[in-house]
Order: sequence, then structure tokens, then C-alpha cells
Amino acid sequence: MPTHLNLGSADLVRPSLIFRCLGVLGLWLVAPLWLPVWSEDDLTLRQRELDQLQNQIQALESELRSRRNDVSEQRQALETTERRLGDNNRRLRDTETRLTQARNQMDALLAEQRDLEQKQEEQRATIRAILRLAYKQNNQPLIKLLLSGQRPEELARQMHYFAILNEDQNEALQAWVERSERLTANIEEQAQLTEQLQSDRQQLAQTRDELAQQKNRRSQILANLSAEAEAAEAELARKEAEQEQLNELIERMQSELADLEFDFPEGSDMAEVKGRLPWPVEGSLRARFGRPIDDSRLNWQGWLIGADSGTQVRAVHRGRVVFADWLNGFGLLVILDHGDGLMTLYGRNQALLRDVGAWVGAGDVIAEVGLSGGFTQPGLYFELRRNGRPENPDDWLLNR
Repeated sequence: MPTHLNLGSADLVRPSLIFRCLGVLGLWLVAPLWLPVWSEDDLTLRQRELDQLQNQIQALESELRSRRNDVSEQRQALETTERRLGDNNRRLRDTETRLTQARNQMDALLAEQRDLEQKQEEQRATIRAILRLAYKQNNQPLIKLLLSGQRPEELARQMHYFAILNEDQNEALQAWVERSERLTANIEEQAQLTEQLQSDRQQLAQTRDELAQQKNRRSQILANLSAEAEAAEAELARKEAEQEQLNELIERMQSELADLEFDFPEGSDMAEVKGRLPWPVEGSLRARFGRPIDDSRLNWQGWLIGADSGTQVRAVHRGRVVFADWLNGFGLLVILDHGDGLMTLYGRNQALLRDVGAWVGAGDVIAEVGLSGGFTQPGLYFELRRNGRPENPDDWLLNR
């Protein structure tokens, strides 16, 4: 790879651009987010609504936690560990996404650099001829300018003073200066990308180490819980309490949401597509609505869909995230409000990818399948509720 433009045996021109590869790169460039256009008053109102929603949910979560004094130490440790696992799984996903985008950006920059250098090399003879013309006409200012080592943008600003060149020669020289300028910018971007890639790789390694430690910690907690060996009646009572806690959460949440009176966009009526909603995850149905849980008097209030850990969980319909946190018995849980009293619940995740207040569309990824909540087999727990009461997902989702 040339380090300068060799315009002759005398090495007449050595511009300030030194064309070299600076090695590995890394600034990842974030594409602009295309958001709806709101008036300033609308934005203020929506931010106020979002803040109010978040405050209400946080207050409700605090109240629910304050009632859980009877939860064993091991189950409290399970909650802490699975929360950390969820945070790190999300951080891992974000970092891997940044690395992929940075590598793609790097490939594009390197390809552009090669193209620019090839074009500069192809124009070497033309630039040399321009210099010779300037020399023959004793145009010392032009020669000094080109040999000055000034940055390309400075050269470009001064080129119009030299009217001795014909139009084609002026265009060739201007193109050379512009390519030189872009090449310098390209190399600077690569240097920034290198730093960011190195930082992201370090963070990725650290996050993976933390995940491994937390998974080991979780395994130990599950072993301790198994050793506690709750009696059948005690375990049933615990599961009933977990269902009741979820029911209360939904009931209180619907009451708060009714007071906030959120507006849903036109065409988002979920009831209109009843029976045609997509499944939230690709997988096999392990437990159906209304069937007994482990041959007990408790029944499933939703579906358990078996899927591998890390499988993408998608919203079945447009809605707003009203809960994204850990809940006893359901693990890392996302709840979407779809308006008109309809909600969908997505539990047992290994990572939550949307925050409270976020709008999502049908098919948007909102979480990753996991086994949080103290379970040993990965899968998604899915519920659909109307006015707080569980409804059979079979009536709402597409038949398979």
C-alpha cells in the first residue's frame, strides 16, 4: 500500500495525506431513529404520561416487594441472580450487535480506502503532467502550494486562483484533492473504529465472564432450593400465592392505566384480528390453557411454549410496555397493554429488551427465551388477558 503519491523519480510531491492502513478499527455509528413527528405540546404531554406510568409501576412494584417477607432467603437470592443475568444477557446482545455493525462499517471503510487509493494511482500521470505544466510556465505559487503539505481542504480553497489550467486539468486536480480529503477522513474513522472495537471486545469478554459466574450461582441456588424440598401442600400454596400476586399486579395496573387514559393509534384494535395473531415464539406447545399444573388443583392460565434459550420473543400485536421486570414464579416478565382492556404477558425470559413506556409493533422483538423464575427447562410462558381475566390463547393465535 503506497504511503504517498509517487509523481516522479524525484519524488516531487509528498502531500499531507499519508495513505496507510492503521490496523483494526472501531467506532460504531448509530443510524438515526425515525420517529413520528409530534408537536412540542404533544411531546411534552407524552413524556409526562410516560413519567407518570413509570412512577405508578415503580410504586406498585415496591408495594408488592414489601409484602414478600415470607419468601425464603434462597428465593430472594434467585431473584437477585436472575435479575443480574437478565441485565448481562441484554448487555451481551447489545455489545454483539455493536460489534457486528462495527465490523460491517470497517469492511465498508477498507473497501472505500482501496478504491480511493486505486483511483489516486490511476491519476498519477495526470497530476504529474499538471505539475510539469506549472513548472514550464514558471508557476511557482502552484508548485509551492502542491508541495506545501497543506491539508486537502486548504488546497481546495486555493485551487481557483490558478486559471492557467484548462477545464479538464482543473477537474482532474480538484478530484484528486477531494479524494485525498476523503481518504484522510476515512483513515481517521478507521482509527476511531479501532478504539471502539477494542473497548467492545473487552466489554464482551467481561460480560461473558460475569454471565458464567452468575449461571454457576443460579445452579447452586436451585440445588439449595431442591434440598429444601417443600412439602406438596406448601409448594402448592406458594404457586397459588404467585398466581394471586400476578392477578393483583394486572388488576392494579389496569386501574392505573385507566386513570392515565392513554390513546392508542387508529387501526390497532386487537379484537379485530382475533384468531389471526402470530405466535410470540417459534416452538412446541408444552402446556395448554386450563389444564392442571403438575396434576394439582391449579390450572394453567396461559401457554407454555418450549423453545431454546436465546430464541427471540416477539410481540403478538401493537402495544405499549407497561411492565418489564422480575416477578416471583414468572421470572423476567414483559407485559404489553394493547388497549380496550387487552394485555399479553411474556414470562420466563433470559433478557428483557424493551423498557416500560416503549411502543412496540406486531412482530417486534421484546425479549429472549430463558428459564428465569427458577425453572430448569427453557421456554416462554404466554398469557392473554381481557379486563384482567385470562383467556385461552388458542382463541386468539393462528392455528398451527
